[in-house]
Amino acid sequence: MSNLDAPLLSIKNLKVIFPSEMGVVRAVEGIDLSLRPGECAAIVGESGCGKSVTSQAIMRLLNSPPALMQAEELSFDGHDLLKMEENELCELRGRDICMIFQDALTALNPVMTVGRQMDEIFLRHQKISKKEAKAASINALRLVGVPSPERRYHDYPHQLSGGMRQRVLIAMAFAVKPKLIIADEPTTALDVTIQAQVLDLLKKLQKEHNTALILITHDLSVVAHMADTVHVMYSGKIVEEADLRSLFKNPWHPYTQGLLASVPKLDECATRFVQIPDQVPNPMHKPAGCYFHPRCSYCTEQCREKMPPLVELEGGRKVRCHHPLK
Repeated sequence: MSNLDAPLLSIKNLKVIFPSEMGVVRAVEGIDLSLRPGECAAIVGESGCGKSVTSQAIMRLLNSPPALMQAEELSFDGHDLLKMEENELCELRGRDICMIFQDALTALNPVMTVGRQMDEIFLRHQKISKKEAKAASINALRLVGVPSPERRYHDYPHQLSGGMRQRVLIAMAFAVKPKLIIADEPTTALDVTIQAQVLDLLKKLQKEHNTALILITHDLSVVAHMADTVHVMYSGKIVEEADLRSLFKNPWHPYTQGLLASVPKLDECATRFVQIPDQVPNPMHKPAGCYFHPRCSYCTEQCREKMPPLVELEGGRKVRCHHPLK
């Protein structure tokens, strides 16, 4: 890029809807996001808030129909993703932008060996021979800590443990040193010990290659381990943005406060779990005013009638609330 200060990824007013016979699902409503090289931005929220749809929209993976997507800007490394043809997007995906999916078993092709799937990445995006691709794949498996990579190269996905499959996905994502990786719940199916190992590996590779990372998760412990900035999402809208330390120390939105309060702390002797009442609203029948107001203990008549804007306050922090908890 000619402007070194320009962001690697810039999103302005991204919207995604899914029209159906039963109504319109407003999955994403006006998301803004800016990401620089080497930065990790976490998008956090409960299931159904629009996190995964946002990640798929960035990579232009949503089929239209049924999805209808629009944005004022969706640019990556100087490229306008909204104007790119499918063949151009196919070249960009896997080479410059990669995704790590949450279920490694379904993300990998069950009838192809791990090695063959990895070879395809190198053969498509680097002009090398099959022999060189095999050597690169084995080396990539070795770098992510897969034991006996020469043997695992010939294994099928079902022959690997969940942790090993996730390492294979990470190896595939970093294979050709992309500029941006989107990790969609990358440790959901793993136990706590393996999860910590995978996150350490992901963070290590990200820093070594100065790769930008978008982390999609509902797990705040993962956010604390990985993120530089946090974007809290609720019912298709960003309700709070802040750097990691500020948000964890002093959340300003009642929803963010509820998410953090629901995580038990090791130094507390609480006898009951804290939980946010009720559930995320139906995306086809969202409430008037602030979408969070039916679950909010600070709700006023203003909250029931008017959607608050996302306002930037001191320190560059942003919050969408009529009565922020400052």
